[in-house]
Order: sequence, then C-alpha cells, then structure tokens
Amino acid sequence: MNRSTYKHMILLIFVFGIMFLLACGGKAAENEPDAPVEENAVPAVVSVEITTEPFVTPAPLIHDEWYADRNEALIKYVRAYGSAQTENDVLKQVSAMAIDPDKKRVAFTFDDGPRDELTDAVLDICEEYNVRVTFFIKGSYIAGHEAQLKRMLGLGCEIGNHTWDHVDIETLTPEEMRQQIESVNQQIESLLDYHIQLFRPPYIRYGKNDPAVRDALKEIMERNGMAVVNHTRSSHDTYDNYTEDMIYERCVAPYDEESAHGLHNAIILCHDKTMRTVNAFRRAVPELQAQGFQFVTVSELLYCSADGFHPGWIYSKAD
Repeated sequence: MNRSTYKHMILLIFVFGIMFLLACGGKAAENEPDAPVEENAVPAVVSVEITTEPFVTPAPLIHDEWYADRNEALIKYVRAYGSAQTENDVLKQVSAMAIDPDKKRVAFTFDDGPRDELTDAVLDICEEYNVRVTFFIKGSYIAGHEAQLKRMLGLGCEIGNHTWDHVDIETLTPEEMRQQIESVNQQIESLLDYHIQLFRPPYIRYGKNDPAVRDALKEIMERNGMAVVNHTRSSHDTYDNYTEDMIYERCVAPYDEESAHGLHNAIILCHDKTMRTVNAFRRAVPELQAQGFQFVTVSELLYCSADGFHPGWIYSKAD
C-alpha cells in the first residue's frame, strides 16, 4: 500500500466515524482548516476491518494535509510503542487524540530530560488523563532512557531538541552549534525513526541581540526542517524558592503579567527535574481540562495558529 493510498484510508476511517455518529443522531461541529506530530522499523500497514462499534470520536476534523500526516504518524508510533493490543485499539487511541479546533488549546513542555522516575511520572499523568506534551531532550541523556523516549511517542507526545550538552549556543561557532543540534536529531532518527521538528535553545539564548548567531541558527533550522520555539509562560519551577503551590498557580493562572499572554495557545515551560513540578502538573491537568482546555503538542499548536508552522522561524511566542 503506497503512502497516498494509506493517507486516503486514514481519512476515510475518520470520515466513516463522523457519518456513523450523524446517522445515530449525533452532531459534529463545523470543520475549520488550519492545525504536528510525528523509532525503529515498525510493522507494515495492515488493512482494518470496520466493526459495528465505531472507533472514531465525534471530535471535529481539521481537513488539511498536515493533519492526515499527523494521524498517520500517530498511528505509526502508537502501534510501535503504545500499549494497544489490536489494530482497532490503536485507532481508538489515535482518535481520542483528535484536535477540536473550537476548543481552547494549551501546550506544556518539559526541558532537560529524559530522566528516570521524574519523566516516568510525567508520562503516567499523560496516560491517566489522555494528554500530550512536548519534551525538549538533551542528547547526552538519550542513552539509557530509550524506554522513556519510546513511551513518549507511544502516548502521542512530541520530542524536541535541547542540544546535546545543554550549552549556550551564543558561545559556539556556527559549526559547533550545528553539531550540538544535528547530533540529537541523528541519534533520535536512528533510534526511533522520528524526525524532530522543534528546537528550544538552552537559557532561551538564540541570538536575539546577535544577528550572526541568529542567522546561523535560522540556517540550521531551515536545513533540518525545524523551527525555534521558546515559551509564552514559565512555571518558574527552576527557582529554589518556588513551592509546588506556586508552580501550580503559574500553570493555571488565566493571565500572565510577565508575558502579557493568556492560557489559550500558551506554551508553558516546565522541567522534568523535580517532584514539585510533577505534583503541580498532576493538579493542573484536571483543572485545565475542567476549564475546557485540550492539551496539544507544540507543533500542533503552531499548525493550528494563524501563522502556522514554518521551518527556519523563531517563535518567541505562540501567536
């Protein structure tokens, strides 16, 4: 089955679910164009027999080529690294990750991992509440944490690049900068057959006041099909004096005075480095879900935005 046929099969599966629900009296919301996703070799694509019980949720669809690619990638990684036992279960899990363009969106990010218990704890929360986040990883932490990386993709999360050694790229030559970034991409590509789309510079230093650094970084991004993403709100979880309660409040506050940005389309900076952050995240997830927020990856948030996703761009904010 070629790639084009497979994409059409995915779209037909989603359309079938909507038609089934409408026939039963359900009502799907209007579609809206706009809204990324992306391990070892995975099993070949197999035909799926439609059962009498639909495995597609009634969430509105975003009819765009990137969304078909997103669904295809999610199926690939959920099948390879998720807990689903059957192909029908794979499709059920992916359909539960549908993006509703009419709902508020928030993207949580976790830098400086992966680690053992802490990253596992964040992933446990993602699995329990069916939410997806973006992990900006250090290349030097890849070895020994393969299980966490696979689980990230199996749960529909996104992996981003945070350099190999967590270095300030403004102190590097263009060649050193390229090696720090591309070495992470190459390792993840080899290990997981996964293309990293996002780069977050350590210390949020990306040449803002140095055109030479900025130009070198943009060239690396364009060559690798990537974009630089910072954040719209910090949880301040690296501050020693910040308690779990303070981190939690930063994550759920309707408006952030520091960045002059609300929660809708916010990119929230966290770190999977302390249990304070994990506990605050565990409290924030159900609270924000109760407020109508859906948790998306950063790439998805960018694709859903008015500007969209563009390799070579530097997103200092989400909008």
